[in-house]
Amino acid sequence: MAKQKIHSTTQDFTEIADIMGDVVFFKNKSAVAIIEVSSVNFFLLSNDEQNSRIYGYMSLLNSLSFPIQIFIVSRRIDLGSYIKTLDDRIASVQSQKIKEHLAQYKEFIKVLIQGEGLLDKKLFVVIPFTNLELGAISNVSGAKDAIFTEQAKSVLYSKRNNIISQIERMGLSARALSNDELAKLFYELFNQDFVSFDFNSTDIKNVIL
Repeated sequence: MAKQKIHSTTQDFTEIADIMGDVVFFKNKSAVAIIEVSSVNFFLLSNDEQNSRIYGYMSLLNSLSFPIQIFIVSRRIDLGSYIKTLDDRIASVQSQKIKEHLAQYKEFIKVLIQGEGLLDKKLFVVIPFTNLELGAISNVSGAKDAIFTEQAKSVLYSKRNNIISQIERMGLSARALSNDELAKLFYELFNQDFVSFDFNSTDIKNVIL
């Protein structure tokens, strides 16, 4: 018996229904907006700066009238292409001294990425919305999906602006993810364990000068 072909998409395995207006809509009539937040090395800050960040975070939490989720994405960085670029550079340069410097640098990079390797960490704030927030309109028979979509975006935009304002008071930067960035984020979460970067010879020019 011939096996039946499986016709499915990644979307079939997730709860995502659509991404529009910088908002992710789910099949269960809920939605989220996502903010990317800059990071800071807390232990390199002065005591006054640390206290300022702590009080700013307390102020953010105390101002909330709705739940949020703080989401940290941590993935290993794949430097395989960078190592290959170094090998190509070592093979092409004429100066023996430069070859030795590049070889030493390559060994340093290989040691650096051993074990857990280098990690790429990104911090996000997820702001949720459910149809319960629409009140009576969510229970109206035959209510238009377009009404839900516009109402959800309006509520989420207001929440998002409030969170961004509070985060910026902490001395951090925050920005809403666009449609393309949201799609890329979810694709990477489901499909990639590593972060890859594209390198070329200009990325190592400072090493050989």
